Amino acid sequence: MALETAVQGGVHSVDQGRVARWVVRVVVAVVLAGLALFWLLGKFNGFYIPDAMDQAQISRQIASGHGFTTLYARPLALRLFAERGAVPDPLPEINQSPLGPLIGAAALRATGMNTRVSEGSAISFGDRVIAAVGVLFLLGALVAAYLLGRALFEPRLALLGTGLVICTALVWRFSISGLPQTAMMLLFNAALLGLVFALRAAAAEKQQNTLLWAWIGAFLLGLLTLGNVVGLCIFAGFMIFAAIALRPRIAVIVGCIVAYVLPLLPWAWHNLRSIGQPAGFIPYSLMRPAGMEPAEFQANFEPVLSFRWQDFFANTAAQAVEQIGDLFGMLGQNIAASAFFFAVFLQVFRGWQAAQMRWAVLLMWIGAFAGMSVFGIEGQVSLNQLHVLFLPVMVFYGLNFLLSLWDRLGFEQPLVRTGFVLAVFAAVVAPLLLALSGRNLRFNWPPYLPLLVQKLGDWVGPEEALASDIPWATAWYAGRRSLLLPKTVEQFELINAERLLGAPLVAIYLTPESGGGRTYGDIVTGRYRDWARIVVDEQGTQTPESWRLRSKLNLPIDGASILLTDRQRWKE
Repeated sequence: MALETAVQGGVHSVDQGRVARWVVRVVVAVVLAGLALFWLLGKFNGFYIPDAMDQAQISRQIASGHGFTTLYARPLALRLFAERGAVPDPLPEINQSPLGPLIGAAALRATGMNTRVSEGSAISFGDRVIAAVGVLFLLGALVAAYLLGRALFEPRLALLGTGLVICTALVWRFSISGLPQTAMMLLFNAALLGLVFALRAAAAEKQQNTLLWAWIGAFLLGLLTLGNVVGLCIFAGFMIFAAIALRPRIAVIVGCIVAYVLPLLPWAWHNLRSIGQPAGFIPYSLMRPAGMEPAEFQANFEPVLSFRWQDFFANTAAQAVEQIGDLFGMLGQNIAASAFFFAVFLQVFRGWQAAQMRWAVLLMWIGAFAGMSVFGIEGQVSLNQLHVLFLPVMVFYGLNFLLSLWDRLGFEQPLVRTGFVLAVFAAVVAPLLLALSGRNLRFNWPPYLPLLVQKLGDWVGPEEALASDIPWATAWYAGRRSLLLPKTVEQFELINAERLLGAPLVAIYLTPESGGGRTYGDIVTGRYRDWARIVVDEQGTQTPESWRLRSKLNLPIDGASILLTDRQRWKE
């Protein structure tokens, strides 16, 4: 009798869907764990994005007790410091936002501060640790995304939408990139969830709860801005919507601004002490001449620093056009996310919360688009690429729109509808399968060879410095003060003569980053044209006799990198 009762209870559970829900949860957990392990152990071959290595070396500085400082010196930053008096040692960091380095510092401290590349390996332990933390944040962001989807739509759509995000290759590429986007995605989803709760409280005429949830959302966006200054533009969209939709308006506006600014105060104070104004390097980045890349601008020790509207508009317009042209790629080639823009204007929503929140999401995305146009994006996986933050919520709206269109066709058979959903999944998962099946390089050459770069730390002492065309890598893997190769040889000599790095420059490490032009003309007319005689000088015959860095070593792979030093340090 007891057995019969148990069997009947089990059948009833299946009928009610409880067992089915748990089966789905287990399947999702297994898929997530499998993908996470595969990306970490099978696809990850070290950092390849300059900003990731830059933030990683700042993380080590913080974890080592040196504060928010850097080993990576930009000539323009050195000039700004020098104009205020003596250049600080160690150098305060004024370019990177602090969220990523703070997360990395916590991870490095928790794992024993080991950042070295082991013999026989191509990946540093520090790379693996930071990448693993990025994957953990992605898992947290997916949980927050599911909760957001449930708050806006029905649970089944939330689950399907979260599945589509999981099947998007772009989020996994970001998770192991070393950039803070997955942590920012968690904060963004949580901020949107706070805004949904504020709308619910406002509908129930609970003013205190309305204010509390709105302030929590603003505070979370403040934390997000610690990851990227474009967060300020996202917050602008948040504020416009909150001021229109929530009451009491004055308390909402003032409280949200205070809550947003609060987590930014320590960063602003650091910049104020370091460079004399709270925004750090941001105002100077807006002075970049039209068409000039940021790295080239920062490599000039003696630029003309003046803001010109024509340059600003030219750079912004070029970036806006580039974003629009690659928007589908910036959204992970996810057709559901792309359908968001149709859903906003064409769909009539059944739920009032989803109907209102679409405008909040649109306003925040417009703000983000404007900010990314101003500060620039360098690829689908790059520091300022924040379209990916909107991917989960856009997927929910876009999937709801696609399903609504399908329902209008009048196919009532559940099997046919399931086939349509599978077709959407197939379209989204195709880039992921291509990424997973693609051949994986052992390391990111050119121009990065972590084990070789680490060896430079043995040839250059801790009280010495070197210059390079990839100083973010030498700062991270070699752990030495690293100067971005200045615009001219004369600027290099001036920086060394004035000891602006607090140490003598005893080496220059050049890679295909500077010598990889397709033709000789590409090199002698490009960004490194003043260094062309050295970059292309295979025999050392064009190096000035009087120059102190005359010892030269061709390095792997196939002599494509060279090291110039004051003596043959590799023989010592």
